[in-house]
Amino acid sequence: MNLKREMKQKLKQVLGRLGIQVTRVRPERPEIRKSKKTDRLSFYETTTGRYYLPTDAVGDGIANAIKSDLVFDAPIVEVAKRYIRPGTIALDVGSNFGQMAVLMSNMVGENGLVYAFEADDFVYKILEMNATCNSKNIKTIFGAVHDKGGETLHFPIQDFERFSTYGSYGIDYVHGRGRPVPTIAIDDINFSMPISFMKVDIQGGDLLAMKGAAKTIAKYKMPIIFEYEYLFEDELNLSFQEYVDFVRESGYYFAKVINGQNFLVLPNESVSLK
Repeated sequence: MNLKREMKQKLKQVLGRLGIQVTRVRPERPEIRKSKKTDRLSFYETTTGRYYLPTDAVGDGIANAIKSDLVFDAPIVEVAKRYIRPGTIALDVGSNFGQMAVLMSNMVGENGLVYAFEADDFVYKILEMNATCNSKNIKTIFGAVHDKGGETLHFPIQDFERFSTYGSYGIDYVHGRGRPVPTIAIDDINFSMPISFMKVDIQGGDLLAMKGAAKTIAKYKMPIIFEYEYLFEDELNLSFQEYVDFVRESGYYFAKVINGQNFLVLPNESVSLK
């Protein structure tokens, strides 16, 4: 027995005589909290598609779902299936690695189109590759979907200390620090066919994205799913009442809550879908 082990054994004996039990607690897996951003990618073939994913982001919940042949945000995908029609456009705002865009591309069919937006430049490169691997009808767009186009916002450099998932980070609306990202307003895009569905999940910027799509929403009256980030409510000074006001002013109503923080809103019954 070496000296270090002998000292530990004696300490344990002393504590035992004092009636103190010693339990060894294993630390949290270090790769989950300390995974670092690198440019290394690995390729996966799954039943939902073919995907490049970050090799070293071992704690990324979205990537791990895809690797495990699961659908991340499956309840949202199921709702999307009810409304997305072949030969139309679906908007995926906050597309991440692109799994939902790939699934949507199957729903719109070869005559339809998916617009996939992503504001993280590294994740966007992966999104581009995954779109190319899986479908010809996914149009990827780099930028922060916002209430005004042609401006510059900033996306933070993830350190994975707070969140281990790339998709948990969003535009730094408070301090304006990080990598510069151009803004995009959906109303500035000339769509070539009707829009049948819109999903928005951009970490606290969902209302701004919808405000920048107000004319598009008024024209196509498509079902919308957005996420309200309770986690960032104080940090970003979010107000759910402002979301409620926008939904009502747009002629929509709240139809369903998914996973507690995703909201399906539909046009009022007096307004028909196009």
